Amino acid sequence: MHLTHGAMIPQHLLQHGDRMNENRRIDPAESPISFSYRPRLPDWGVYLRPPECGEEWIHPEDRPVAQALIPSRRILKRRKWDGEHYHLHYGGHRLRVRPTLWLQVPPVDLEVNQMVELLARLGANDAGIYRIADILYVPEAATIEFHLRRDELVIERTFSRDDLRPLEVHYELRSGYYAHPVPASKPPADIELLDVGDLLGEPEPQSDAKPEPDTER
Repeated sequence: MHLTHGAMIPQHLLQHGDRMNENRRIDPAESPISFSYRPRLPDWGVYLRPPECGEEWIHPEDRPVAQALIPSRRILKRRKWDGEHYHLHYGGHRLRVRPTLWLQVPPVDLEVNQMVELLARLGANDAGIYRIADILYVPEAATIEFHLRRDELVIERTFSRDDLRPLEVHYELRSGYYAHPVPASKPPADIELLDVGDLLGEPEPQSDAKPEPDTER
């Protein structure tokens, strides 16, 4: 299990440190029991078992969705933190949960309902175009497997990532991954500006004075 933002460290992990610091009085504000952190998003994980805190960790409006998805081997994508809840995605399903323990898994570059090509693999697979029906984690082997469907028919067997080729690629960069400098609004002082009028060959302005009449004959 991996700790998420706001998760508490189990007491048994602190016992060894307590024995080493028997003679040192620890300020509660410095105690590691208050340790928390915010993970880099997006990330992926599963709830193989429900957290031991009832349903209080789930946003009240999202509890029906959570009951359908948790606990299970479905890999949820955690996209956003709004200051109180994480926003989890699984295909068209959305739910908001408070910081809780879950099992973090490697990133997944495919999504539920995405169209993919199933590769033949020397005839081992029925090659064709399918949609992803489920993305599941296999804890015993620490691998990821995919259920596919064609129309409404879900194929019983599962496939690995190597069996699939996405028909459309989705790129998602983490916020702050690239630094984009703000362009300067004024040119540097050592740059000589060009006279655009001279380049365009514009005629010089003429004087308004009228020519004097020629009186000589």
